[in-house]
Amino acid sequence: MMLALALAAGVAVAGVALAQPAPVSPKAASAATKAANQQVQTLPFSDKSDFDDAKRGLMGAPETLTINNAAGTVVWDLESYKKFIALDKAAPDSVNPSLWRNAQLNMQYGLFKVTDRIYQVRGFDLSNITFVQGDAGWIVFDPLISTEMAKAAYDFVTSKLGKRPVLAVVYSHSHVDHYGGVRGIVDEADVTAGKVKIIAPEHSLSTQSVRT
Repeated sequence: MMLALALAAGVAVAGVALAQPAPVSPKAASAATKAANQQVQTLPFSDKSDFDDAKRGLMGAPETLTINNAAGTVVWDLESYKKFIALDKAAPDSVNPSLWRNAQLNMQYGLFKVTDRIYQVRGFDLSNITFVQGDAGWIVFDPLISTEMAKAAYDFVTSKLGKRPVLAVVYSHSHVDHYGGVRGIVDEADVTAGKVKIIAPEHSLSTQSVRT
């Protein structure tokens, strides 16, 4: 039962693409918004050390990052964010400068070496996926939202670090961006056969947790 729930958790949102809304022209910032955002400028924005931290360990990144599902529908498109968020673009009047800076930091994407035998793929989804190199294969933490993004991350890791099997997957908690893409990196038959272990916090794979 728990095995079925573990896999169901991963298939609940697998392959689901969000509808793309029509572009809406932004409104100009109100005087109150401008004034509130201006107050934030007293923070030490000249300190760029957090950008150095965000780039530390970068091993490589695809030049463009648009991920489609089998039907050709876009499920993740970092390129759309690149059009208006960049390191050389100041925060518009309508955006809190601290939040803008956070968005700029989140745009530092690719494969990163965290420390010996621990790697992260960032920017392939709303969350990060972590690969821990064991002696015989990968232990993967938090396989993103959908199969397509998880597979793309795994494929990119393979292209940089070589082919290794996934031996275990760990869900840190039951938010969908930490388990939804599991089928992009493991096969159900391997889980059933005991070749791949699914590890999750106690009770996180209850029927209620899977629903939410």
